[in-house]
Amino acid sequence: MARHAGGRPPQRPIKGFRPGKEPPQLRKQRARQQFGEMNAAQERLVDLFADRSPDQSRVLLRRWRIGLLIGAIVLAVLGAVLYAWSIVAGAVIHALAVAVLVLWWRLHRQRTALEAMADAVSGESRGRRRK
Repeated sequence: MARHAGGRPPQRPIKGFRPGKEPPQLRKQRARQQFGEMNAAQERLVDLFADRSPDQSRVLLRRWRIGLLIGAIVLAVLGAVLYAWSIVAGAVIHALAVAVLVLWWRLHRQRTALEAMADAVSGESRGRRRK
């Protein structure tokens, strides 16, 4: 019998298993071990990103940012129109517009961290360089 480097036999590939293409359950488990203690929102993000590739996760994040910004603009315009009908209704809608704008701002500020989390959870981009 021939000896291999380190005295161990070579690892045989597991049938149907390719590195970076493991099932989402394994990616979720690996991400939970990597990130340690997480709050409920972070766990939901890990579950969300584990089912997608890094590119799909970036598209999803971009859609959220664009949707929140458009929603804030629409609510602001709607609030201005509602001032003609009722000052209270216009003020409530403007308060909602500010809340949506704050959500957009927080998502915009955390974009790089969320993209890094998506890359770490999916594991597909480890061998690739970003353009």
